[in-house]
Amino acid sequence: MDRDRPPHGPASGPRVGSVRLERRVALGIAALVPSFGLIGAIAMFSDDGPACTTAKVVCLLVLISTVPVGAWWLRRSLDASHMPGWFVVYADVGVAAMLLTFAGRDLALNGAALFAVIGIYIVYFARRRVLGFHMLFVNVAVVILAALALAEDTHDLASTAARTLATLLVVNSVLVFRAVIQHQLDLANTDSLTGLLNRRGLELRFERMMASLDADRSVALMVVDLDQFKQVNDTYGHAVGDRVLRRTARRLKSATGARPCVARTGGEEFTIALPVTEAAAHSIADEIRESVHDSLDDVPVTVSVGVAMINGSRWSDAAESGDGEDLLHNVLLDADAAMYESKHAGGNRATVYAGE
Repeated sequence: MDRDRPPHGPASGPRVGSVRLERRVALGIAALVPSFGLIGAIAMFSDDGPACTTAKVVCLLVLISTVPVGAWWLRRSLDASHMPGWFVVYADVGVAAMLLTFAGRDLALNGAALFAVIGIYIVYFARRRVLGFHMLFVNVAVVILAALALAEDTHDLASTAARTLATLLVVNSVLVFRAVIQHQLDLANTDSLTGLLNRRGLELRFERMMASLDADRSVALMVVDLDQFKQVNDTYGHAVGDRVLRRTARRLKSATGARPCVARTGGEEFTIALPVTEAAAHSIADEIRESVHDSLDDVPVTVSVGVAMINGSRWSDAAESGDGEDLLHNVLLDADAAMYESKHAGGNRATVYAGE
């Protein structure tokens, strides 16, 4: 063995004993949904709120819906890492429907600023196409509210135009910050040397992978460790060692398909998560191992691979009980033990964890 290192310990750093930022924000969304309902409820009692019976019924239905939806998100936030598209549609359509019932168009235009609050959460939690739908819908909704205000012939054109432009500026401002937020997320989740995911990025990507997986399918967690890497650094220097790590990262990423989940989780250790059948796990691990070694390299290296399996039903049970992070940690320990078995056998081989 090229180094004396214990298997994976508990996750270190600010994640220990803390609730993930994503989950805290998700809990904020759970509180935000009924808060929108409270704003609508107050508006119903104002002279500028819904006037006719139909408008009041529509507004009331939207307000009532915020309670079960908020409760749903509160429960889901225990293992949520992204905002589903239907939730965005619900939020946008619900707010728009409520604003369109307002008799006071000025109040409706002011209330359109609520779309900006929704947008802030979408920027962090939702995919780009969901954000695109949100921005298109919101801009159309604001223009319609402005047109309705002007159609009443009781509003000054310049005042309405200024109010509309100000609202559009507020609701579109999230676009300015998306690139900055995404860059910060990438920095937090990416290994600076190799460009792969880091430990935190691996955990987030893994959770999303498992959440989209059918209960009867499995994922292989593979711990890949360079053999005798200390000798590479001692013989050629750390600059060459870093080049070997970057080369290894490229080959691992290439060998694992179009949307790989590959992370650098230690000095010379990489972790891969791939949806595969248990029967195919060993052969795929061998293919990944062989992809790293090339005898024609200036500094050829080999790797030892350890594999542990986790199926969708096991993960869903753990996630539902709030034990998903512990399960991931334990399966990584199993993969790490299998990797050390490969090293004890001489290195440059793959081992599937068979249990104790």
